[in-house]
Amino acid sequence: MHKGSALDNSPFLSQLVRNHPGWLDELQSSGRLDSPSPPDARRLEEDRRQTGLDSALRRFRNREMLRLIWRDLDRLAPLPETLADLSTLAEICLQACCRVHGEAMEKRFGAPRNANGARQGLVVLGLGKLGGRELNLSSDIDLVFCFPEQGRCDGQRGLDNEQFFTKLARRIINSLANVTGEGFCFRVDTRLRPFGASGPLVSNFDALEQYYQREGRDWERYALIKARPVAGDTGAGDELLQILKPFVYRRYIDFGAIESMREMHASVRQDAQRRDRLDDIKRGPGGIREIEFLVQSFQLLRGGREPLLRTPSLFSAVEALRELKMLSGDVCQELLQAYAFLRLTENRIQALRDQQTHRVPGGEDGLRVAHAMGYADRTGFDRALEATRARVGSLFDQSLPDSRPVIDDKDPWHNLWQSLRNVDRQNEPPPGAAKPLLEFAKRVGRLSLSQRAGQRLDVFVPLLLGKFAARQTGEAVQNRVFDLVSAICRRSAYLSLLVQNPLATERMLDLFTRSRRVAETVTRYPALLDELIDPSLGASPPAREDIEAGIDKIMEVHKDTETTLESLNYLKQAVSLRIAVALLGSSLPAAAAQRALSNLAECLIGAVLQLSRLDMEQRHGSLPGSQLCVVAYGSLGARTPGFDSDLDLIFLYQPGEAQSGGARPLTAERYHTATVRRLLSLLSALTPSGRLYTTDARLRPNGRAGLLLSSIDAFRRYQQEQAWVWELQALTRARPVAGETAIAENFVAVRLETLTQVRDTPRLATDIRDMRARVQEQNAGGDPLKYGPGGMLDIEFVTQLGLLSNAAGGAGLFRSTEISRQLQALSTCGWLAGETCGLLSEAYMRLNQAKLDAVVDDAGVTDVEGLLSAAQAVCDRVLRENAMPEPDPHGGPAH
Repeated sequence: MHKGSALDNSPFLSQLVRNHPGWLDELQSSGRLDSPSPPDARRLEEDRRQTGLDSALRRFRNREMLRLIWRDLDRLAPLPETLADLSTLAEICLQACCRVHGEAMEKRFGAPRNANGARQGLVVLGLGKLGGRELNLSSDIDLVFCFPEQGRCDGQRGLDNEQFFTKLARRIINSLANVTGEGFCFRVDTRLRPFGASGPLVSNFDALEQYYQREGRDWERYALIKARPVAGDTGAGDELLQILKPFVYRRYIDFGAIESMREMHASVRQDAQRRDRLDDIKRGPGGIREIEFLVQSFQLLRGGREPLLRTPSLFSAVEALRELKMLSGDVCQELLQAYAFLRLTENRIQALRDQQTHRVPGGEDGLRVAHAMGYADRTGFDRALEATRARVGSLFDQSLPDSRPVIDDKDPWHNLWQSLRNVDRQNEPPPGAAKPLLEFAKRVGRLSLSQRAGQRLDVFVPLLLGKFAARQTGEAVQNRVFDLVSAICRRSAYLSLLVQNPLATERMLDLFTRSRRVAETVTRYPALLDELIDPSLGASPPAREDIEAGIDKIMEVHKDTETTLESLNYLKQAVSLRIAVALLGSSLPAAAAQRALSNLAECLIGAVLQLSRLDMEQRHGSLPGSQLCVVAYGSLGARTPGFDSDLDLIFLYQPGEAQSGGARPLTAERYHTATVRRLLSLLSALTPSGRLYTTDARLRPNGRAGLLLSSIDAFRRYQQEQAWVWELQALTRARPVAGETAIAENFVAVRLETLTQVRDTPRLATDIRDMRARVQEQNAGGDPLKYGPGGMLDIEFVTQLGLLSNAAGGAGLFRSTEISRQLQALSTCGWLAGETCGLLSEAYMRLNQAKLDAVVDDAGVTDVEGLLSAAQAVCDRVLRENAMPEPDPHGGPAH
């Protein structure tokens, strides 16, 4: 056996071979030493039948340890394989304990059941390295025992479920952890359960959920990142983790957690510097725990928004950080290399004597570790270890800098603010205090702030005053900012965000300076501050697939309508903010912004339709062959909505003979009508995150006097026999946005059939001209960009005249509902000259841009008078040329 071989470098391995020579022969002959071969539960079951459970567990564990240590020390197995096999070994042993002890207890007490008689099973969650499938050679296993619901066993000597599962958990722990003449199987640690060692050993799901909602601390969120069902009823365990996911992964960053993480960070560092930790490769400086803490911090703070980070595996989490560009590829590679070196060292320390230690020993054992790591002597190994730990420490500091601000008593802004905090006790306010600051100080004086909130405010305000001075910020903008600070004082975690993210503060000041709208929106919904720390804010709005993915996550996580609706409202606010910021930064033209707003509205309508249907299914059952379509008219139909646009919607359905299948069945018409009413109610419902949309259904057949819901056949008859010209104009901008494909296609066919009917062009033009005059009169004081002569409505009316008077042009004219494409189609068919089409298209685009810019940018509308005049002249000419001649007011011939 050469120096540095497996037997030389592990006295524990040598002892196993001496005590069980047949094991080594068996492993060699079977090829399990030379190639990957995970532990097999069938071998444990064979041993159990011969020797009983506890003895079989120890023999099975030790036999597998011989294989694992041998392959590890002889470098036959990569680190991930060793860690995964060790985790599989623990899971097999746990599952055997659950099954054998569970069967024995059920024979004695009966099967545990809930109040409805449904069978209940024990759930074993693995946390820590077991949860991550990253066990080391002598890890203890962190377990949480739980069960779904309270109830009683069905035997004659029945116990309640908590008693049953507590007894079962204790038996499992004893079988694994008791030391016998054959050793032990696994050390078990249950202190990560609710209330720690003083809490009940086993809890039901409701108790767990209530505990984490009311008592859960950030370190427990951190611990649950690694949670994974490892034994018992793993299906129920998956359901539990879904229940707990909102506690662990906050959808929006909990900025207070940042501060808690920094406190944990400081605790990790302080603990690492203890004299008895300096040679500890796990808990000492630059040790394994610092890598784990770094990675899990990103998971905790960002996992709510990035599903890739929701993994118990450190390897997978680092890969996600690389993919999401939260850490550079070089940093991720260095982290994994350092992690592998330290974990291999840890395994080879523990392989010496099967002891749970993390210190490199001295003397002969220290040399064995060095040899096992591939070094000829301690000197080379120690240098490599020192360099690795130094690099970990550097990466830790770079990636999680401790940026807690230090209050400078000599800072004039600090002194000014402190004097203002006591302004009520002074006759005169201190010099240098601007009016907005004085008013803000008075407001703060009337608030009852917690000690932590006051401390955070005392840190943030001097920083803010310094930025005001550097930027020469005017009073109007200062008032906007102080309105925000007043709104978030009591939810002071937001102050923590701004203090700890200077770039977010700068971005907030930039936006508040340029846009009253953005300032008012963020002040009203401070959770939007989360968006400010994203470096990509303003680059481009989310794509449709990103919006859909966000909605899917909301629908998956939240099971009740109220919280789902609130989350959908927040998503709308967040996406709208991103669109507004992109417009402010001139990185997004108006047409692209409106398309993004259209995508957002369509996705949200679809989500709320789904919510409405779920509600109907709960009340009245599902409806076979359901056919319902939501059609958007107006700005959404034309894909030109603004930030505050109403939704003009109509609803169509396909009648059927079937009724819904619930206990309270409804006909298709009543079912769909109730669904639509629920949809409209949810769209306009006010939540803490705002309301989604104001809706208008008056464009339905017969307007307010008509039914809320129309069958597709009734809609066809109305459009072709009764519709007014203004309704046909509206139809040119109508398109389906949600519901079943088949009825949506029917609507498209009806629209095309209706719009391609031949019409009396002079009469049509006259009606449209009269409608134009009425609209302009009704909105004389309104937005000139939209309602003024030559404005957007004028261009839309001319476009609609062209479409309706050119039915012979066929389907190509009506394929799009967007004005720009409709104008191009009219030019292609020859109704508009190329120069006229170009002028109207350019005018519409620029007016549209100016209209959106005016909403988000305080700089106001650029000069468009010349544009409006030119567009007005063209619109007047086109309408005049196509309308019926006007009678001579003096009684002469028409002219």
